[in-house]
Amino acid sequence: MFILKNLFIFLSLIMMFVLTACGGNKYDESIDDVISQYKEEREVNNPNYEIARDNALVKVFEGGKYIQVAFYTPKDSNDELSSFSYYEKQGDEYIRLKDMSRTGENDRLGLSKKTPDYEESKGKETKLEE
Repeated sequence: MFILKNLFIFLSLIMMFVLTACGGNKYDESIDDVISQYKEEREVNNPNYEIARDNALVKVFEGGKYIQVAFYTPKDSNDELSSFSYYEKQGDEYIRLKDMSRTGENDRLGLSKKTPDYEESKGKETKLEE
């Protein structure tokens, strides 16, 4: 009985470790919320690019306070990416910031000069240099 109890505890700990290791990142829900909001805002304009996480360049700054997002455009487009949009966490939701840099450079918050806490391209985490 003692061996069976220890085996059960050991297997439970292993399963918790495996599930934790496979669990994505801590910004998943926030990124999904921002992309959903972006999609709702753009439904009227119907852009010529796919609005989906697996077609996005996403950067998260200051522990999730700011999220910058742009989408990859079709190969026949003049630009590789759509304009950048910025969102700020206010309370429990993200609000789109107005009057921000559309190119992702020299924004008024200075985010372009900072290293993001998290970055992904087309749904895959980008390894950031320390």
